[in-house]
Amino acid sequence: MADIFEEYKNLKSFEVEFFDDVYMHRIMCKIKNIEPEKMLIISDNAKTGDIKPKVGDNLTLNVYSENGIYNSISKVLDVTDDGENTIYSISYPSQNKVTQRREYFRADLHIPFKMTVQRAGKEDILYGETLNICGKGICIKNSKPFLPYDSIEVLLTFKNKEISTKAEYVYTRTGVEDGRPIFQHAFMLTTIAQADVDFIVGQCFLYQLS
Repeated sequence: MADIFEEYKNLKSFEVEFFDDVYMHRIMCKIKNIEPEKMLIISDNAKTGDIKPKVGDNLTLNVYSENGIYNSISKVLDVTDDGENTIYSISYPSQNKVTQRREYFRADLHIPFKMTVQRAGKEDILYGETLNICGKGICIKNSKPFLPYDSIEVLLTFKNKEISTKAEYVYTRTGVEDGRPIFQHAFMLTTIAQADVDFIVGQCFLYQLS
């Protein structure tokens, strides 16, 4: 168990997953303090917006390291919001294990995309660059909420390769930029070929090493 807590201490931040009534959400947190019976972790309200776990919510803690991805299970015991940050008191992480889920390792790669969204017989096309990407998903920024849809197709254009896949909307994080609301939409790549997953994972790791 000691090894995983060393990984927590050595990282600037780690990923926390939790579910609301419909979707899974991810936020980035930092260790504030490790106590005998609980841990205190902290998140930046400017980055998480209104997406926050509540008392009683089950959490999955994901620590990405060169040794693999450390996964732990925990539960929210208490929540304190000081306006700038939210501090979560959580139960001591348990069921600690190391996995090799490299397809979920994300990097802040800005990859040009074309997103074709079918809505009630109408077609909307979005162009832009990803905020971040992993082998199984992308996050993009937009000035509008993501509306109900029938289907989504995504074309990703890398320097020497194009990847086409269907996608599903996962969640949205809201924020403010230059006094205007912004929406960070996350999508799961649902029909992506394994070879393309491996290619994106390779690009993510190369970015981390650059």
